[in-house]
Amino acid sequence: MSLARVTKIALLAVTAVAAVSSSLLLKQGGFGGGQGDFDKAISVLGLPWASLPWPGFLARHDFVWLIALPFSLNVTTVLIVTGLVKARRGARSSSRQ
Repeated sequence: MSLARVTKIALLAVTAVAAVSSSLLLKQGGFGGGQGDFDKAISVLGLPWASLPWPGFLARHDFVWLIALPFSLNVTTVLIVTGLVKARRGARSSSRQ
């Protein structure tokens, strides 16, 4: 499987997780601090980023620290890993010549 295809699949998975988290958060009407029906699912879908201590101005907005930040950090992670794999493949192919 090509790297471009794996990257697209990973980005699709990240987007799907954010969409599911968003829909659960909206259906529940916000984050209930562990008391809501979907709080555990929303927290798990935001891992590992949702477990980090965020500054107060970010933690006050449920959507930001449970969905937007994990989504953006996961997309960034996928793109960084893709770049590292491309760089490693390029270095390995140029050393063979």
